[in-house]
Amino acid sequence: MDKKKALHFLKEALNEITKLKTLGWDNQEYKLWRDKIIDILEMSFGNNSTEYKRFSDAFLRSFSYGHQQEEYLEELTMRETAMKSIIQKYETLGIESEPDSRVKLPLKVFISHGHGEGALLKLERFIRELDVEPIIVKDQPNADRTVDDKVLDYLKDVDFVIIFATGDDVIKGKDIIQPRQNVIHEIGLAQTTHPGKIIYLLEGKAQFPSNINPKVYYRFERNSMDDAFTGIVREMRNWGYLKVGK
Repeated sequence: MDKKKALHFLKEALNEITKLKTLGWDNQEYKLWRDKIIDILEMSFGNNSTEYKRFSDAFLRSFSYGHQQEEYLEELTMRETAMKSIIQKYETLGIESEPDSRVKLPLKVFISHGHGEGALLKLERFIRELDVEPIIVKDQPNADRTVDDKVLDYLKDVDFVIIFATGDDVIKGKDIIQPRQNVIHEIGLAQTTHPGKIIYLLEGKAQFPSNINPKVYYRFERNSMDDAFTGIVREMRNWGYLKVGK
């Protein structure tokens, strides 16, 4: 959740305080309300931020016997003051958002491929032009791993997957051209690790096996990648990875 949405949430949460003040000190609604706000502040600002600490530290260490209701209301007021302070910092003072000190990591895409090195190089260059880091397993260090472990490790570290399926294998006795077996295997892995975040690119007259064929894919030719590139941009925009004007 971004900071603007977090501030909107805080405003709505403030409206719930009136009701919370009418409840007994040991009610569950207050605990759920408090924990939800803490989670939102942590996700939006980080647990080392002044916003997170200001709200999370606004509590009494313990309620005194016989004064629980009074001290519950006091703690609720402390939380309310902290929330208003956060909102004031960003709105009353005209500050839209706090500079994000976290390093913005580039998007990463795992590219599953067969042969067709020239076309693969074109794809890699295009991906870099979109400010996305292409992960091609053969170019990565082995680090004393099996092939499957290496593939899985890099799959887990990417935002989405491109299946670059060139027609490399001819099925004996049939007039059928399919991608290499490693590509078919990696499709199965990607469907487990990145469901809904896979772009299928299929060359010319090549065919996917029957269990993959129902997936919608983009066709391409090795000497003409325009349709593939258009498909990549379309899917990335749909996921919110690219601005409309890019």
